[in-house]
Amino acid sequence: MKNYFVYIFIFFGLNTIAQEYQWTGSSNTEDFFDEFNWKETTTDEYPPTNSINPEEPIQFNLFITCNVVADGEISLEENVKITIINGELDAEKIRGIGEIILNESSYLNINTSYPIDEGILIKINSDKSWVRLYDLEPTSALYYYQDNFYNENQILTYPETLRIDNYYSNGSIIRKYGLNNSNLSVYSDEGFNGESIEITSNIVHVGESILENLNDNISSFILKRGYMATFAEREDGSGNSKVFIASENDIAVSELSEYLNNKISFIRVVPWNWVTKKGTAGDILNMGNDWFYKWSNNGNSDINREYSPMAWGKGAADDDNDIEIIKDKYKSTHILAFNEPDDCNGQSGQYGNMCVVDTSLTYYKNLLKSGLRTVSPACRQGGVFDWLNEFNSKAVDQKIRIDVIAVHWYDWASNPENSPNANPQDIFNRFVNYLDSVHQIYNLPIWITEFNANKYRNEWVHRQFLQLALPFLEETEYIERYAFFEPVTDVANFFDENNNFTQIGEYYHNFMSTNSIVNEQYSSPSNLNYDDYEFNELECDPNNSFLSENIIDLIPEISIYPNPSKDVIFINIQEEIKILKIISLKGKVIKNLEPKNNINISFLEEGMYLINVNNYFVKFLKN
Repeated sequence: MKNYFVYIFIFFGLNTIAQEYQWTGSSNTEDFFDEFNWKETTTDEYPPTNSINPEEPIQFNLFITCNVVADGEISLEENVKITIINGELDAEKIRGIGEIILNESSYLNINTSYPIDEGILIKINSDKSWVRLYDLEPTSALYYYQDNFYNENQILTYPETLRIDNYYSNGSIIRKYGLNNSNLSVYSDEGFNGESIEITSNIVHVGESILENLNDNISSFILKRGYMATFAEREDGSGNSKVFIASENDIAVSELSEYLNNKISFIRVVPWNWVTKKGTAGDILNMGNDWFYKWSNNGNSDINREYSPMAWGKGAADDDNDIEIIKDKYKSTHILAFNEPDDCNGQSGQYGNMCVVDTSLTYYKNLLKSGLRTVSPACRQGGVFDWLNEFNSKAVDQKIRIDVIAVHWYDWASNPENSPNANPQDIFNRFVNYLDSVHQIYNLPIWITEFNANKYRNEWVHRQFLQLALPFLEETEYIERYAFFEPVTDVANFFDENNNFTQIGEYYHNFMSTNSIVNEQYSSPSNLNYDDYEFNELECDPNNSFLSENIIDLIPEISIYPNPSKDVIFINIQEEIKILKIISLKGKVIKNLEPKNNINISFLEEGMYLINVNNYFVKFLKN
């Protein structure tokens, strides 16, 4: 059964001057342009008829919470502001000379190729907020709007204080960037109760650095959308461990399963980056992809592409300096392990006894310290059935997590030297059977980091095979990412000698790829654990989202005393008390009380709380 709770956001400074309206959703729709969904902040009156219309300038300030949809262009008069508070606005375009203000947990989504007029300023005042441009890729978003984004009154600059991530093939997500961002809340008790702390992003938190005695004492958590969190039992990232990805929606786990409950001594949170399946093996520009790798850890993401570092062999995973290099990679969310370690006579397997499973496993374990999602060593075609199988079995025994299986495939089992004109359909059938066999063994997502129809086959065979393979890879759920690897000969390259696209290059470039991970909230399986979670839904109530000191000031007859208090507080109100509740600042109802004028608060821990008196909200401090 799903648990439901309400986020309550205390918005200080909600002005109560005339002609300011807040969202109510009274029409039971999400329609931004329906005046009956708004009320004046002091009089509760509706806006004038036809005062909020598509493309027509809005002349008063608006305060939005919950989910609101503008099916048409929003136009703002000069100095008019739309403030979003714990809410989300979907719009076609924002026009005019006004401001959009994103406060706590606020999201602006715009779905046209010219989404924002140059006169619109967007203030991103919270680490937990974003602007999503569905049809403008990161380079163009930076070019057109680098002067439009602020934090309070300070301009945000890329990449120092402004982050621009991929949103799949054509879009971008823009958000405030800083070293002290916090997008994970952890709690000692189930149901988001007990001691709690905010976990700083990017930094690895282990052991006693997990404050408030929460080391090995976490039972529930909330991960904000747009972030990935890795939890592990041991301080080196091994043991019972799991990755959660809040891609499109917050993840709220009110009760961890026995696998992790009160066992977490390692936490890392990193910003998520939204990529499609299609990538490149090598740092190849202009291929219509948004991720790549290059058989090393010395690459870097650019504004349009995520770089996935690889620990090619022992030398990239044998000390903490190597791990720091991986942890410092901007925009990277995964680490690829060794390149063909099963080959004792070539690739990484020939160095440092890496073809010995136990040796590779020792160095692979170090990669878990990065706190990234881990991709298995990529073996030669047959090695996935023996060498990697042994590697995985020993990893399970030692509680060493593998999140994704990497494979290489070149159709070597078909005697390619003697079949240069092989039937592409037969090659494709063998490819599909191979991938299905791998998935049946490991039951994990697969990355195909190298594949082609074999270097002995001619260009026509490669091209026809690729035209069969790419649609299959896109529609197959367990395939997360793939990268066609041009053969070492010149039979199937992306570019000709004049650096123009070949037919294969043009096809790969133009092929539209789909989301690598389609889940809006993802409890990533691994070789250690397949626990799935029925995530809590975060319920939004406009009546509880616009609590402000100014609104309380409109009710002079209500007061509580003493404040702060240790044992008892008294309520002075000139009406009969019918509703009385104590609520945490996270919105959790702590206790429903008998309606009376005094409350015993001795059972509460020290801290700030809200008291709901007849749906008026007042803060008090328990000391």
